[in-house]
Amino acid sequence: MTAENRTQDSLLMRIEKVERENRGLKIAGSIALLGVAGALFLGLSAPPSKTIEAELVIIRDTTGKARIILGVGDEGPALTLLDKDGKLRVNLGVDKDGPALDLLDRAESPRAQLLITDDQGPRLNFFDAKGSQVSLRP
Repeated sequence: MTAENRTQDSLLMRIEKVERENRGLKIAGSIALLGVAGALFLGLSAPPSKTIEAELVIIRDTTGKARIILGVGDEGPALTLLDKDGKLRVNLGVDKDGPALDLLDRAESPRAQLLITDDQGPRLNFFDAKGSQVSLRP
């Protein structure tokens, strides 16, 4: 082997070593570039909406029982609160006659009611255990 061949072999080995190192740098650079691009795309995503739209919302407790129902029916919007046994205890709604708040006992019987109607104005109704009504008007 001549000196010229040894020099060529040495140069060839050095070039191959540089090419191997270059490949590693290219791979590392590509990964870094993908990471930066991903971070930029995450930063450009739309902010979360502060609005929830639904026709009916049911909020359940940790046992899965419905405790709050918010919805809009044919008569208008209503917010219903249920006790731990799932019994209707409070109903707040607005219908064609006006707003109303109903308070119910454990048997789901109305015990107190506040109404405001266009024709009769404000009214506070109380009911005894038998369902007899006493109304108060200003």
